This record gives sequence, C-alpha cells and structure tokens, in this order.
Amino acid sequence: MAGLLISLKPNEKFLVNGALLSNGPKRGQICVEGEGINVLRLSDVIHPSEVRTPVTRLYSAIQTLLSGDASSDDVSDAIEAQYRTLSAVFDGTKLDEMLFKSYKAWVDGRIYSSLCRLKPLLPIEAELLGLDAVEPGTSAMPLAAAS
Repeated sequence: MAGLLISLKPNEKFLVNGALLSNGPKRGQICVEGEGINVLRLSDVIHPSEVRTPVTRLYSAIQTLLSGDASSDDVSDAIEAQYRTLSAVFDGTKLDEMLFKSYKAWVDGRIYSSLCRLKPLLPIEAELLGLDAVEPGTSAMPLAAAS
C-alpha cells in the first residue's frame, strides 16, 4: 500500500490540507494516498512562541507548509537555506546524519516525514544550547480553539 499511513490515538486531532479533523473514540489508522495532500497531527505542532533556534525555525517552516498556512512557493527557499545552514553546523556528526534523513524526505516530497525526522533533533539542540526542550503538541495552539 503506497502513501502515508498514520496511526491515530482516540480523539487525536490532525489537519489534512488545512482542514481540522478528529479521530473517533477508538484508535484508528488512515492511509493518505495521492500527491499534494498535506497531513499534520496537532501533536506534532510547535507554537510560534517556541521558535527560537535554528532547528525550531526549520521545523516551523515545514509545519506552516503542512498546515496550509504557507505555500511551497512561500517557504521552499527558506527551508532549503535552513537545511544548508544546519548541515554546515552539524557536518561530520551524528546530527548531520539525522538532518540528512529529514532533508532526503523533503527532497523526495515526503514533507510530513521530513518534519518527523527533525523531531528527535529538537531536544538535542536545546541541550546543546542550554535551553528548555521544545515538545511538539504540548503548547496551547490557536488551532485547538477551532475544535
């Protein structure tokens, strides 16, 4: 089966091309097939106030594309530049390998996968910078008011 397979928790909320959807009271799975369909779980979202580091800026840019708040034309150049900058910083480290996997997913058009592959970098970067780690899905999101 081709496409993006997402396992959902009971009552989990997610966006599909900017539309807020909610899973029912039981665990479930959806398979998103086709091109140009963007999916974003609210549990993967970081609040704009938490965007304060290079990795969170990249994560946020990809997130805005998935949420429908920006088009590919609006953010692609910034995302590419951020990947280049981070690759230079992480060159020769395990973090560069993790970043490369995210970039490869981005280049292959697997945007949600690129976001998910950045997620493990968030606490590592925060620790290196001596900051509190950003935990996607833990902040009050403006989208939550739409539910």
